[in-house]
Amino acid sequence: MGDQTLDETNKDSGRSNSRRTGIIVVVVVLALAAGGFGAWFAFLRPTGVQRADVERLDKQRGIVDRSMNLYDPLLEEFTARYTNVVAEEEGDQEKEQVFTRESDVIKRESAANTGRLDAMAASPVAQEPEIAEAFRRFKDQYVAVIAYNDQRLINTANITRSVGGPCAPLHRDLNVSGGDYAQAYVQTADSCLLALAGAKDKADADTVQLLQGIEGIVKGQRDKQQEVLDATDDLGRLAKSTTAGVALLDINDALNKVRTTYEDAVKASSTKLVDDANAANAELERVLKSRLDQFKASGQEGK
Repeated sequence: MGDQTLDETNKDSGRSNSRRTGIIVVVVVLALAAGGFGAWFAFLRPTGVQRADVERLDKQRGIVDRSMNLYDPLLEEFTARYTNVVAEEEGDQEKEQVFTRESDVIKRESAANTGRLDAMAASPVAQEPEIAEAFRRFKDQYVAVIAYNDQRLINTANITRSVGGPCAPLHRDLNVSGGDYAQAYVQTADSCLLALAGAKDKADADTVQLLQGIEGIVKGQRDKQQEVLDATDDLGRLAKSTTAGVALLDINDALNKVRTTYEDAVKASSTKLVDDANAANAELERVLKSRLDQFKASGQEGK
């Protein structure tokens, strides 16, 4: 190493520079070739809307429409599993784990559907004048369906946590003939009312109305049982207890009325939502078919 001459060193350095120069040249050539190929490909690619673009958008339309059918079974499964863990009075950690796991399935489905709609919006077909309005209605209606089902998840969870949670013992565990019934009812009702108040958070108007209806019924009965506790003599306590007992006989009818009102409201809103979405889907399908017929009539694949 120490005996290498200056001339040999220069030769080695020259060969090294030559190799580096060669590598750089190859990289530049490849880059230019790639750029040229890209320009050539872009130049030769047909411009304007193609038949394949319309067919692709129509296929995406069908996928989005069919995916809406997944919400009902997913929400039914969520309701069953979450109701079970709440009814079994598992710890908060277990309840949260089930809620997170099951609700994430629905949230991922909504995210996928939103992504599909965004991909459709990026299609050049969706920008064409004769299709743009039909697509806008389609997207608006299916965004509404996604939002509705996301809200159903919140409503179901809130009802389950309250009515199926702290409120459940009011009609399941308390012994009406027990000597401490009034005291037990008041204590349980207070927990129930607290849960119902919290369940209104982020719930929609129909669900809030349901919770308020249940609140009124529970509070009315709770106040009657409190009067039993507040009675100062046995005769007065017996009279109050009898009054509360008579009112208790009507509580199931009152709860059923509130429940039926809620179910009717939900059915009406969901039916309208589905009908509007179906109409928008049929209209978009019609205009896309008409666009494909234009390609067929012209015998061309694009503009």
